[in-house]
Amino acid sequence: AERRQRQRVVDVLVKLDDVIDASRIILTGHSRGGKAALLAGATDTRVALVNPNGSGCCGAGSFRVRGEKSERLGDILRFTHWFSPALSAYAGREDELPFDQDALVAAVAPRAVLLTEASDDHWANPTGTTATFTSARDVYRLLGVADKIAIHFRPGRHDHALPDWTALLDSGAPLRSA
Repeated sequence: AERRQRQRVVDVLVKLDDVIDASRIILTGHSRGGKAALLAGATDTRVALVNPNGSGCCGAGSFRVRGEKSERLGDILRFTHWFSPALSAYAGREDELPFDQDALVAAVAPRAVLLTEASDDHWANPTGTTATFTSARDVYRLLGVADKIAIHFRPGRHDHALPDWTALLDSGAPLRSA
């Protein structure tokens, strides 16, 4: 039997068809929650829009393209319960990883993804998230759904702030590219 990755909350939401429009399920999260939202959205096709906010390293931020003050793989691996022990072999050798985070963002396609970031949140790597967005957008274009990937920057630091929520709520369907 085929084993599918399932999210229990989504399992419940799709059963509430008298209350919930299951075709419009959105996942969002901030920081570590943004990492979780991105992975969950990439593995569950019932999710219509995925919005990782300030997700940084191991989220929407590239391992290979980093700003000077950006979180590194070695920094994030101190949270050993989040990742496979095999990932630690690449700490300090991120350029040798067989793939980068653009593959995870592109795995959401053809469904919508909105990356929300703070331009002053150097730890979460806005430079790397821009590189990830640019690369993943090529997959969306190839699939003919370039209007379903976008990135939104706001001034500020590592928060899930009102402008992030506004960008998400204003994104609509289909999502318009930034």
